[in-house]
Amino acid sequence: MYSCGIRKVWSIGLVILGCAGVGFGCKGQSEPPSKAGPTIDPRYINWKTFNYENVRIIYPPGHPQESTLTNMAEAYLYLIRKEREVLGAPPLTDTLKVYYYSGYGQGREFTGQEYPFADSNAIHFWLPSFYGPTLMQYLLPRWASDPPRHMFLKHGLISMFDLSGQNYHASTIGYKNSGEFIPLEKLATDTATDSNEERYQSAEAASFCAFVIGEFGPLALKELYQSPVSFDSSVLQTCLVPVDTLQMRWLAFVKMNVPKDSIRD
Repeated sequence: MYSCGIRKVWSIGLVILGCAGVGFGCKGQSEPPSKAGPTIDPRYINWKTFNYENVRIIYPPGHPQESTLTNMAEAYLYLIRKEREVLGAPPLTDTLKVYYYSGYGQGREFTGQEYPFADSNAIHFWLPSFYGPTLMQYLLPRWASDPPRHMFLKHGLISMFDLSGQNYHASTIGYKNSGEFIPLEKLATDTATDSNEERYQSAEAASFCAFVIGEFGPLALKELYQSPVSFDSSVLQTCLVPVDTLQMRWLAFVKMNVPKDSIRD
């Protein structure tokens, strides 16, 4: 159980920062194209490897973004640190392996997927996209091994750490002002929430996740994330209030974390 008396104003802006906020250090090291071997996927035999701390980026020769690989690795390291700080996640001791395709066409051809994605072994990334979503797809199973019953929480965390620079508290108050706000009870069961496809439900979800962390702490969010019971029951067990009361507190929290000129009574 987590007391509703905890008051910690935590702004989602601390997490959603552009790459300009990441400090870049010394350059990593590129390696020549891989040679064939029993553990190398034959599709990547001729690809190059860039190593920076515990990030390994595997990319095709002549990649148009080869000069930005240091920035890319630094962004991943920054997000890994933020995820640990904000969620209390375990340290990532493995090497983060990233397959960096030259663009959407090559990514789709090699993977058969419409969007960049991560599995338990690696991130598969191409532009246009942000670094955060696939990294969170990779990290979240290490924070909570099973996917949540209430999937909006997963998409909320993916959006919260997407490194897009968007302020999802501001988005939420904007939806409230325009009459498009999705009530929390409906958001929790909205099957259209998908951080790959939209920034409506997932924006609200990101704002809600940040609120829970700020108001109750990361362990409370993890308890909601892992709860096997209904959302109403989960909220009562974790926050000791009904969903409608929690929604009022969420919106009050949002108003505290957006510019005053975006708030309308």
